[in-house]
Amino acid sequence: MASNPRLPPPAVSQLISLGGNAGQPRVDRAAERRVVLAGIVGAAGFVAVAAIVFLTGFAGSGTWLPLHLALAGGAGLAIAALVPHFTISLAGAHPAPGRIRFAGLALIAGGAATVAVAFPGGLTLVALVGASAYLAGIVTSAATAFIPARAGLGRRFGVVEAAYALALGNAAIAVGLAMLRLGDVATIGGAWLGLKPAHAWLNLVGFVSLVVAATLIHLYPTVVGSRIQSRPALLVLVAGVGFGAPITALGYAMAWAPIAQAGAFSVLAGAAALGLTAIGAWPGRGRWTTDPAWHRLTIGHLSAAIGWFGVGTAILAVDLVVYGVQPAGWSVQHTIGPLAIGWVMQA
Repeated sequence: MASNPRLPPPAVSQLISLGGNAGQPRVDRAAERRVVLAGIVGAAGFVAVAAIVFLTGFAGSGTWLPLHLALAGGAGLAIAALVPHFTISLAGAHPAPGRIRFAGLALIAGGAATVAVAFPGGLTLVALVGASAYLAGIVTSAATAFIPARAGLGRRFGVVEAAYALALGNAAIAVGLAMLRLGDVATIGGAWLGLKPAHAWLNLVGFVSLVVAATLIHLYPTVVGSRIQSRPALLVLVAGVGFGAPITALGYAMAWAPIAQAGAFSVLAGAAALGLTAIGAWPGRGRWTTDPAWHRLTIGHLSAAIGWFGVGTAILAVDLVVYGVQPAGWSVQHTIGPLAIGWVMQA
């Protein structure tokens, strides 16, 4: 059957529907903007509550509750909002329906808040329900990030997508370990002594840090006004952090220091690769003529965050060399400053 000569080719029609024709926009992106805004505001709320709990020592909560609120709640919610937004933007694709995106955010936020309330109170079954909701939120966010992007017309940044996929996989494993702890399975025979740092590595390094680092692959050159370029260092970054974190977690779980140390140095190599990528963006940077103060502030924060990532991963590697897989090899006091605040929160 001959095609109608009056109709544009299908690819052109799709481009127009994505906003290629400014006079005839056919895609309403208001819902996607509302999702991103809701995620960022919700994440800020989690971080604010975490800061209040930490500074006031609420109910003798120690460090677990504020860290859980800031990372699982704040960082997790921001990631769930922004990763699908970045993947569909890079691919030039239609965003997922707003109701599905909001459902993913609600599962992440509700799950994190439920565990934060139920676990300290000894409500094991309720905490398990919250962890299950959080895991469902990760799956939903992954679906809204990768399924719509497959139909996009833009350039596919495979290394970024691979990093996001690895990060979400690491998060799912970390939640699984937490569920074993909540169900008291991981406490049998003292197994949690090794699984606790494994859970932390998967969450803070394999999930949150990898998402931030992968986002900076395209965000940092954009902010400094440079071109996004494919570099060999990007593969080192994604593979080093994405696989190094679960390798270290495996070493802790097996109580085998050489495996954990190999994973830690792999992550350190990934952090160094991110630094080289940032340095490589500087020679072609632009000279901003609008909002120069905002650009200086943003570039300064992102550059400092990358530096703190290198410092934090170096501390983790040194601790593993000095202490091995003993409990002292993972120290919240050593990591909360450079990694949780200097790196994740600043970026």
